[in-house]
Amino acid sequence: MKKNQIVIITAALALQVSSALAQGPLNIFKSAQQKAKLEQNAPSLRNHLKERKVALEAWNAIPASDLQPVTLTANVTAKNRSGVRELRIREFHYIGDCGYAHGGQDSGVDTPTTAQAVFASDLADSYLNQAALLGIDIDSLTIEIHGQPDKVKTNRVWYPRNFLYTIYIDSPASDAELEKLAVLAEQNSAVATLVKAAVVPQLIIDQKSSPREKKVEGATLAGLREYIWGKRQALQASKAKAEAAKAKNPKADADALRKALAPKQGPWVKVFPNGVRQLTVNDKYLILHDNPAYLGGTNLGFTSIEGVLGILGTCITHISLGQAAERALDVDSISLTVEAEWDPRAGRKGFEKVSIAPQNVRYTLHVKTPESAQAVKEWIEAVEKICPMYNLFKDTQTFEHRIVRGSFKRQ
Repeated sequence: MKKNQIVIITAALALQVSSALAQGPLNIFKSAQQKAKLEQNAPSLRNHLKERKVALEAWNAIPASDLQPVTLTANVTAKNRSGVRELRIREFHYIGDCGYAHGGQDSGVDTPTTAQAVFASDLADSYLNQAALLGIDIDSLTIEIHGQPDKVKTNRVWYPRNFLYTIYIDSPASDAELEKLAVLAEQNSAVATLVKAAVVPQLIIDQKSSPREKKVEGATLAGLREYIWGKRQALQASKAKAEAAKAKNPKADADALRKALAPKQGPWVKVFPNGVRQLTVNDKYLILHDNPAYLGGTNLGFTSIEGVLGILGTCITHISLGQAAERALDVDSISLTVEAEWDPRAGRKGFEKVSIAPQNVRYTLHVKTPESAQAVKEWIEAVEKICPMYNLFKDTQTFEHRIVRGSFKRQ
């Protein structure tokens, strides 16, 4: 894997590539029997689970005294005139963006949908771990996830919640064994454990001053300040349109409208034969999650535990841009560093009470602006009040599952 590799591509391109690969090799075989014989030696999820079991047993045998907590880090930057959010985790990165109505170009994933896919990815990974340790065979695994409406109306900020995830599985295991796996998987999912708890991310502001009068060469709109002003115009137009619709139908319920416009199918995570998880977001973007070798992976993507910090950072960055536009602030650069400690000793002898979830979640806002420190403080306070992922973290979440035998079918 080369450095700075982008691990997100459009699903349309992926389908074209996979279709070409599927058609090419078929032509080299003189008979279906020859092809079938060769495919008997191809990698399978059953083989991967056996290999993962060896890796996990070796990992679990390491004494706690040989391990130490590590700091997980995700970095997000709002990219100049485009305003897109670039997330970087180790050597991996992807682009987040919003639609035209909010001043974006729809050139990358949206955070709330990606967040659900990250949750599903960690649940899938945990499901594989439990299957490997218990010696249960699985031939295919896909998890689809989506939020559900509140049963009782709340005053919470809107974000996906009340998660229902569906496990599509091919396995010779009994229904009871698969249900046991699901329960153990959720209990041992670091990400699910994190978002079930009420975690308030702590803020650090790193503010640097920039000149109020900014020179722009020629007619080029070259920087983030110009993007924010363009976003302000888009948001004002979108708000005027929404107010006109509400005036036309005063009885329209915002939650009911959001539910009607929500996609019927949530994001999903497919597990490949080598254990790599492919996240499909908005039915057109793909992200890869993987584990390091000592956890049975091949390090083809960042982990879902790192990914959950990334979604917090991309969402806060996005809402920061929106609130800067709402408040007509001059801002020349925004970037976030999100950090947390993960303790690999959790559950081992002497560390039985240590949580498997990341701890001490915090983010540093790096901002360059001519605005006062008080204006920046009020700006970020407004961001935290409405940011979907910030509020998802600080509120208690719920998960429920169902198991479907057979392959997942996209709608």
